[in-house]
Amino acid sequence: MRFQAFMRSRSADRLLLFGPLLSLVLFLGAAAALVRYTQQTELQRERDTLQRDSEWAQQRMSLEMALMQEQVQSMANALESSPRGPARLEAMARNFIHQHQSVELIYATDAKARVTQTVMNPGLPHDLKLLQAGKPLTLAFSERAYAQAQSSLHTTYTLPYLLPRVGWVVESVTPVLRDQQFVGTVNAVFSVDGLLRGAVAQELSSRYAVALINQNQDVLASSASAETGMKPLQYLVALHPFDAGLFMRVSSYHTAPGWGVRGLYWAVFVLSALMLWMLWGTWRQMRQRLLTQESLTRETAFRRAMENSLSTGMQAIDLKGRISYVNLAFCKMTGFAEEELVGRAPPHPYWPPRRSAEMALALQQTLDGLAPPSGFALKMRRKDGSEFDARIYVSALIDARERQTGWITSVTDITEPTRIRQELAASHERFVAVLEGLDAAVSVLAIDRNEQLFANKLYRQWFGASAHGHYLLSGQDPSPYALQDGDDNVDAYAGLPAGEIINPSAQVHEIHVAALERWFDVRLRYIQWVDGRVVQMLIATDVTARHQAEDVARNQEEKAQITSRLIAMGEMASSLAHELNQPLTAINNYCSGMIARIKGQSMPPQELQAALEKTARQAQRAAAVIRRVRDFVKKSEPHRIACRVQDVVQNTLELAEIDLRRRNVRLFTHIAPGIPTLWADPILIEQVLLNLLRNAAESVDKAQRTGLARSIELHIDADPRQTTFSVKDNGTGVPEDVLPHLFEAFYTTKSEGLGIGLNICRSIIEYHHGRLWAENQYNQDGLSGCVFSFTLPFEATPDAAPPNANDPAEVGTTISTSRPVPPTTTTPATSSFVSPSDHNQTNP
Repeated sequence: MRFQAFMRSRSADRLLLFGPLLSLVLFLGAAAALVRYTQQTELQRERDTLQRDSEWAQQRMSLEMALMQEQVQSMANALESSPRGPARLEAMARNFIHQHQSVELIYATDAKARVTQTVMNPGLPHDLKLLQAGKPLTLAFSERAYAQAQSSLHTTYTLPYLLPRVGWVVESVTPVLRDQQFVGTVNAVFSVDGLLRGAVAQELSSRYAVALINQNQDVLASSASAETGMKPLQYLVALHPFDAGLFMRVSSYHTAPGWGVRGLYWAVFVLSALMLWMLWGTWRQMRQRLLTQESLTRETAFRRAMENSLSTGMQAIDLKGRISYVNLAFCKMTGFAEEELVGRAPPHPYWPPRRSAEMALALQQTLDGLAPPSGFALKMRRKDGSEFDARIYVSALIDARERQTGWITSVTDITEPTRIRQELAASHERFVAVLEGLDAAVSVLAIDRNEQLFANKLYRQWFGASAHGHYLLSGQDPSPYALQDGDDNVDAYAGLPAGEIINPSAQVHEIHVAALERWFDVRLRYIQWVDGRVVQMLIATDVTARHQAEDVARNQEEKAQITSRLIAMGEMASSLAHELNQPLTAINNYCSGMIARIKGQSMPPQELQAALEKTARQAQRAAAVIRRVRDFVKKSEPHRIACRVQDVVQNTLELAEIDLRRRNVRLFTHIAPGIPTLWADPILIEQVLLNLLRNAAESVDKAQRTGLARSIELHIDADPRQTTFSVKDNGTGVPEDVLPHLFEAFYTTKSEGLGIGLNICRSIIEYHHGRLWAENQYNQDGLSGCVFSFTLPFEATPDAAPPNANDPAEVGTTISTSRPVPPTTTTPATSSFVSPSDHNQTNP
């Protein structure tokens, strides 16, 4: 029973399918292995025989060379021991040549490498003049071997070399010693071809191709007429004593199997291939059947899994409206089991009772083939009585014979999409209401087509329903490519800023629309529209009121600056009157004296001229004071020019020294050398500096300092980026609770102050892109004063001039700029800071 069950399983099908094929493959593999093994065995046997015969031939040649070398050594010994050595040498050489056909030449040399005696093989050409008695050696190989034999006192051998009209030869050089002293050599020249033919037996040459080669694989002599270097079976051995330069290569005349053997091999392979082809056909038929069976099983499982995994309900009805099939999703959607639905006729269980007529009408339209392509939107009932929105699509059900057997419907629960769509519609209405109620114009423009996609109510009120207002506010012109390539979908993004698309950021600017007489704050950015296109969104806010307020504030600030300077001049009125009283009194005295002396005719013309010149100088002095005051208080627009620090300080001190002298306060100034030219409004900077100096003097006077402490210091220094002005005093300092509010407008601690002085000073410094600040200074006794500092950055200008090296104000270190004061003032000192009191920070 188990065997029968196994034979009906898929494993049995595979076994029946692949078993014969596997058996044939194993048979072919075994046959191929047998053939291969037979060939390899025969080849190895031939290789072993070749090696054995080659080594035998090598031993024979080595033995023969050893015997010949002994005879050459006997010739050398004859030269050593007998006075008749040359005669004996010639006899022995001729006998040696006669015995060995491979010897071509025997010759002797003396201690100076000169040839003394030669004996040639009779077979050589008679006109061949290789060596001449009494002449030195001319062959390079012979010379090197001679030198080696002389140094080692042992027999040496040359590498094979080609001798003209003779062929390839090797040479042995045997030293001749007399009383252990080198006196010459006996050289024997052997033909390589003679060595091969004389040493190798005929039976070896008949079975193998024997060749003598050098170290470069050049064939020097061979027993075969054809080239044997590519034979499959070869054996290479070195010939002693020519180990370094002469080798013997023995090649086997290996032949392939005969046609009879090959025919048997091919018969086996052809029959095996035929059997394999037949098995392949059988295997394909069985495999096709198995694949068809698996495909049907897989298709059925796939359709069942697909139906069960669908979230869309599937229902099939026959031509009478009876339910014939429902999937798992339909059962979950309605809550009814498959058994409760299949076979039911109308009305169906999932029809709502109060909508039976509507459901019956939809079913009748379906049976009549009148169902709309967009489907039905109906209410369906669950088993628990609840209802849900569904969309039903209908298609005809066709069998394998192309006949309609019913209808198939797909049911989708659209309750959640309907709710989302309603919420989106409500959200859109709210969004549009918010945009329509904004106090800003909103516009969305498709740049690629010059098409305005959205404009709120305020935009339409100002610019209408065209894109002209968008381009007017953005400061851009319509893209020309949008007019030319409006229908080109490929270049829809051409011309758009790639950087704004990758890293979106808002572009902010302000623009004035003359037609509306309005200022707009415009914000532009690129966004992705609902259809995926990149569009430009513009939000324009009306800032006309802010610009008008800024203009009013600017005018008020200019008036406040003028008022500040007038207030300063008002406070300095008594000092100015005293300053002007001196030159006017001097003029009056000069004029009265001159009139009296002219009446008495007691004034010479020279004295009259001197008195008039003095009078003119006093008038110029008074005019200079009045001009400086007029330039300081006159109204003017801010005008930045190239100015020197020394000039600004000098002009300020001409106004400040009157108040300093009145308060009996000494001023010491330090200006660092080499300060570049400033790019500033000198009148405004003088106003700031004058305000700080007067506040510092007032703080020192209020603190009732005496001696050296009754002074203020002005320190001016510079770094590569900016110039720093610091005014330091020895006054009462600024209370810590006042410091945070020091520069606020209309904040003052003085009963007669307006609280706009330091605020105006800060505005002036910020207009020049600088910074103004204050800080207290302390000593061992506590608070000892305050330092007011401000910075002015450098800006390169075409008219900026380098500092004058001849001006002592630019190259000096410390300069006192105070005029002569009453004797109670102290001597000059050097400092860098100034400190106003708690009530001097508001009124300049």
